[in-house]
Amino acid sequence: MFETMRLFFALLTVVANVLVVGGLVLAIGGRFSARLADLRTRAAEAVAGREITLALIVAAVATFGSLYLSEVEDLIPCTYCWYQRIAMYPLVVLFGIAAWRRDPEIRHYAAPLAGIGLLIAGYHYLIQQVPSLSGPACSSVIPCSASYFYEFGFISIPYMAGRAFALILMFMLILHANSGRDAALLTSATSDDA
Repeated sequence: MFETMRLFFALLTVVANVLVVGGLVLAIGGRFSARLADLRTRAAEAVAGREITLALIVAAVATFGSLYLSEVEDLIPCTYCWYQRIAMYPLVVLFGIAAWRRDPEIRHYAAPLAGIGLLIAGYHYLIQQVPSLSGPACSSVIPCSASYFYEFGFISIPYMAGRAFALILMFMLILHANSGRDAALLTSATSDDA
């Protein structure tokens, strides 16, 4: 069962990689190419109104995954794993409330939390690649430089967390862009009525 779930989470991570890299290509390339700008707009419109729900799903799956690994598979989280959990777990509650209230302002609270989580996950993954960077925050009992597994040769637990945080940030950026577009349309409609 552990191998199946590990593969499942790794495949979700690959999907997150594709989405995040695709989002970056559209965001950056759209500044230089009209075709990419059009694709960026169409992609943002395709998820319009679903950004919070999609971010909630990502946060919930990441939370479930971390709980599964520690509570079912008995993998003991290291210090940096706990820091990543501190950043991820509240996002489930925040996005749940924001989805229920349809509150686009969640981006102001969720993006910094996801950004901090992404930085911690990135540093943790770096420590796994270069163990000499491990600092005093990590214990010898559960070293932060150790990895319980590397799926596909590069996907570890902090890598998975990092991709989840990156995907959440991408949805928050799309929410920001779509909220700005909605505000511009509302302003335009109000001025047309006057």
